[in-house]
Amino acid sequence: MTPDRVRQKIISHAMDNPGVAGKFKMAAGIIHSGRLNCVGLNQYKTHPIMSKFGYRDGQVYLHAEADAIVKATRQLGSWQLMNSTLFVARVKRSGKNGGYIPALAKPCKGCQAMIASFGIQNVEWTEE
Repeated sequence: MTPDRVRQKIISHAMDNPGVAGKFKMAAGIIHSGRLNCVGLNQYKTHPIMSKFGYRDGQVYLHAEADAIVKATRQLGSWQLMNSTLFVARVKRSGKNGGYIPALAKPCKGCQAMIASFGIQNVEWTEE
């Protein structure tokens, strides 16, 4: 897959994600050696990693970046993450036709700290 096709696939996962409260539809993907290895979704599910890297006290809901990183450490091993790219996508409703369009998906401060702790240096995200 080309990088654009990989990014589009992650954006499609964000569109298919039920989201949190019916909105905040996000997906993150780990791209290693040009292949999409793992996709993570934001969700109301809790995860212990969020207690360490959550951006608000008591917030343990799983962010898409954390879900992708947890899955990637199981599949690739944490040392491979340093040679990977994390792509984060968020979509929102378009006012015109009700479809979805890309929106700003820059990782929050908690996710930025988590990404750095796993040694991921290449991070990209959708913008409006």
